[in-house]
Amino acid sequence: MRRLAFGFGALVTVASVGCGRSTIRVVGVMQQSSEMRPLPNVPLGGYQQLHLFVRAAPGQSADRYGSPDCGFAPLEGSDEGDDLNNTACVPVDTLNTAIGIVRQRFRAYGIDVVKDAADPYDYKVEVSVTGEPPRKADRTLVKAVARATFKAHDEAGPRTLLGSLDPHAAGAGFDAVAKTCGFRDGSLTNFSGVSRQPMTPDFDVLALSSDAVDNVLRCEDLANFFLDAKTRYPRSEPAPAPAMAPAPTPPPPASSGH
Repeated sequence: MRRLAFGFGALVTVASVGCGRSTIRVVGVMQQSSEMRPLPNVPLGGYQQLHLFVRAAPGQSADRYGSPDCGFAPLEGSDEGDDLNNTACVPVDTLNTAIGIVRQRFRAYGIDVVKDAADPYDYKVEVSVTGEPPRKADRTLVKAVARATFKAHDEAGPRTLLGSLDPHAAGAGFDAVAKTCGFRDGSLTNFSGVSRQPMTPDFDVLALSSDAVDNVLRCEDLANFFLDAKTRYPRSEPAPAPAMAPAPTPPPPASSGH
């Protein structure tokens, strides 16, 4: 596997804090595999009716260019109010790279990834990549975390899959799928996939990002849900208004004889 290095390298800072206690700050090195992983075995065409719009999650580095995405965790045993945080960060280019990989992964599943929010789409997928530090001052426990959150488009119209479904019936059907697939607190309008990878100090952004997508879409019950949704949960069309009976023709006026 050929690996491409990104970022500035690994930076590990150990800051001494009174009485010998210390915290860590780790900035990982982003690597990228040379080949995309094989797709999981899901029902053919299960996701081909979906249209997705992919963007950075609010507050991520794609929205504030040049800032790494860092996670913070209080040092184990520190008192409330103590500023004793471990810190883990990913390089500044990680999120933009991950978004491109997520889009590519969706297309591999046969999903239409729209280019503009003005295009019809079913879900906005918000992507985030951050560092996850431990509560112990141990840099070998630091992880990189990718998350892909699916949020239903409020204005999904008849040209989209969600817009053609009965929201109540489809929502109830999705609840059973969410339990089977292990989506914690997942619903038809909001569900997510997450992946973690050790960052000691390097991590593979292609594997990390692909796994965040696969941890949602590899579930066979989810693929079958979207494959059969139009048939099982069609939106009811309003009944046509009854035709009005024509008004009775008034009788001709009576003629007066002389």
